[in-house]
Amino acid sequence: MSESNVKIKKIQKTSKTALILVRCAKALCIAVSVIALGCGFGFIGAQNYLDQELAKAIGTGELSVEDFYINDGGFLDGALNLTKVDSIAVTLGVYLTVLGIILICFSIVLHFMGKVFKDIMESYSPFRSEIIKSLKVVFVLITVLVLRSSLLIGAIVGFSLWCVFQIFEYGCELQKQSDETL
Repeated sequence: MSESNVKIKKIQKTSKTALILVRCAKALCIAVSVIALGCGFGFIGAQNYLDQELAKAIGTGELSVEDFYINDGGFLDGALNLTKVDSIAVTLGVYLTVLGIILICFSIVLHFMGKVFKDIMESYSPFRSEIIKSLKVVFVLITVLVLRSSLLIGAIVGFSLWCVFQIFEYGCELQKQSDETL
């Protein structure tokens, strides 16, 4: 077996492992997003009852409004800053709904990443036009998600991914030339 075949087999094996991990992460994201969306809609739907019960708990000192402040250091940092007791259920419901939507977005990114790894695993070369198209979608989605948290970091990630994309396009061109030579 030639050295290039050994390297291709190694890339395929790594892609298979990455595909398994991506599929597990995607399944987890989907499951948690369904739970978050269900709870979010449930909180909004049962807002009258929940607000009354939460107001009682806050009135007795069992809970305080500060207990509901979320500091996740990411997408929703500070999004759950409650100032009124009468809006706790709706605010929690909206927070969970937004969290569910963000997880769905991550699931979409993971879906396309899985497609890239599957194509690489099943191909003779990672430099094929189908893989390049899927990579472009993944890179754009990742850039959009990162831009949500920070414009500067998003720009850096976007330009970095664009450079990687250009390298893959060049590799695809070299692969075509190699295939034509044979």
